[in-house]
Amino acid sequence: MTCIGTSPSKLRTCEDICPQGNNILSEIALTVSGMTVTFFMEVFRTIMDDIYTTSVILALRESGGVGPKLFQTILSVFGSPENVYAATFEQLTDLPRLSEEHAEQILGSQHSITFMGERIERLSEEGISVVTFLDDEYPSRLRSMDDPPPVLYYKGHFPNPDQKSIAVVGRTDASAEAIEATVDIAAFLVKKGCSIVSGLARGIDTAAHVGAIKNEGISHAVVASGFYEIYPPENKALAEQLLEKGSLMCEYPPDTGINTGRLLGRNRIIVGLSDSVIVGELSPDSSGTFSAAESAETQGKLLFYLLKGDESKRGVTVPQNAIPFDTIDDLTTILETSIGS
Repeated sequence: MTCIGTSPSKLRTCEDICPQGNNILSEIALTVSGMTVTFFMEVFRTIMDDIYTTSVILALRESGGVGPKLFQTILSVFGSPENVYAATFEQLTDLPRLSEEHAEQILGSQHSITFMGERIERLSEEGISVVTFLDDEYPSRLRSMDDPPPVLYYKGHFPNPDQKSIAVVGRTDASAEAIEATVDIAAFLVKKGCSIVSGLARGIDTAAHVGAIKNEGISHAVVASGFYEIYPPENKALAEQLLEKGSLMCEYPPDTGINTGRLLGRNRIIVGLSDSVIVGELSPDSSGTFSAAESAETQGKLLFYLLKGDESKRGVTVPQNAIPFDTIDDLTTILETSIGS
């Protein structure tokens, strides 16, 4: 089976990804009696095409160094991920801000397509799924972003697009008062039928998930490191609890370590998955929380801030786009008027 968009000299086929494919088709033909085999063959070929396309996207992302914005440019210019391998070197270097070295890297990434297909199968056996921007299952809220992740690795259950979703973020070294308030806020939100989205960091992130889980709610964590490298390590048990109703998500492979850039980058996804954002507590050096606040403004999401009253004393500047509140009653009014909860 030849996939559209590849030149003969650079050809990869779906049988390369799953060499036993034709044998499976033959078995289907032999075991199905009294029915048209064509339907089953077409279904299987569709599945194989989907695996191939996912493998191509993984190759571009992880071997070709194609980031979220460049991936959107590739789709716009070439029509599909596969077609980039049929492009000339000149066509690639004509893309905005793409160096000759990066163009060579992208073209060379086709050699990892088969490996990526094998990885998809291996991860599936481990309970890790892969969804791409081109899949129907891809979270619809993320599609409106300027830089949606081309790939999401996930475990558990994806967010329900029909359920209101609130992001809860804040400092890692949060005060006991802020931790308690965040647990109460998350409990209130899930009782109102909302799901929670956060990171998996210490402090406010952890409190938000605990508040949701204790009240039988749904909570989702977007992590900055791969699933083999859960950070912080003490939250591994919490991560497993989330999977009962919610999910873990990451735009990087499971063996990816953590760094500052990935921590900041995951905040745009947390915000993207939500209808609005609540900041539990800030400190002067809460760079991650401030980046989430910036993402909320960029993405046009309402941002709420739990006001403590001592911000000036602590040297904290509340984001200009934040709507302050200091009681659950305030939050009730805000939610009823802003997202109809």
